[in-house]
Amino acid sequence: MKKLTILFIVLLLSILHISAKDIGIAWVGKAHMQDRVLEGLLFQLNKYEPKFNIELQKELKDVNTLKKLALKWDKEKDAMVLLRSNAAKMLVDTKTTIPTFIGGTNHPIILGTIRSFLSPEGNITGVTYYIEKKTIFRMIKLFLPNMKSILFIGELGHPSTAIEQKESRHLSELIYEVNYDEIISSDIQEVLKKIKEKRNTYSAIVLGNQALIMDNAGIITQMAGKTPVFSYSKVAVVHGALAGYSADDNKLGQLLAQSIYSVLYENKKIQDVPIKIDSSPLFYINKKTLRNLNYEVPERLKEKVIFVDDVNHY
Repeated sequence: MKKLTILFIVLLLSILHISAKDIGIAWVGKAHMQDRVLEGLLFQLNKYEPKFNIELQKELKDVNTLKKLALKWDKEKDAMVLLRSNAAKMLVDTKTTIPTFIGGTNHPIILGTIRSFLSPEGNITGVTYYIEKKTIFRMIKLFLPNMKSILFIGELGHPSTAIEQKESRHLSELIYEVNYDEIISSDIQEVLKKIKEKRNTYSAIVLGNQALIMDNAGIITQMAGKTPVFSYSKVAVVHGALAGYSADDNKLGQLLAQSIYSVLYENKKIQDVPIKIDSSPLFYINKKTLRNLNYEVPERLKEKVIFVDDVNHY
């Protein structure tokens, strides 16, 4: 009986090894967000048995390269993970037949990737860093009770910019009834020039969640002078913006891994695996910028704040 038990265990382990799923993970361009999502994703995947066979193709040169890779993986893999908004946008016209997971992306419904968060159709589900912008606007209003105007800054051509433009304008003009203006450009020097011209005419500046804008938040904040700069991302706060809410990318990576496991090993249908969000985003303040502007943290936010000082916290 003991020998039969041992034989059964060996056989079971052998079956589990054979049944390891092959997945591909890829994204286009450099983006620190994807590194954090990947860290959480791999951490959670490594906790599961059986293990996954993973092919990682990071920082591809363009979306066309990603498209060719996705079509190749569609014939070879059990599933694929495509990160960033440009990948989610690509999937609108690039159809896959295997389970396809998205992450590190803005609002996937507005991008056209899916039609429902709760019950994604087809073979696409995953996670999104999207947070309703009303959360950030409530925070700005607490800092600036007499807010009169908002200047939004976004990167021209980035898939997430149009989403943030629309919501920022709507909140400014229809909800908070303040003047709205914007700078949309792919040239950081042009952005800085326009900020210098406009900085004293706005109550606040709001930075979009695009690499060009986030990574240059330090010089944007310097150019803004005494006009407070808020952000839709943690990255910009670390680089110098005053404050912002941000999804926890590592946590989103772990949630993404849970969805992958549910589909591939628990045999859940895609439509039964909702798009996941960070329901408790983190509130960041740059302590140095707060001090430079001589601001105080609003009382209602004091218990939520996470202070950052410089890029070493990134």
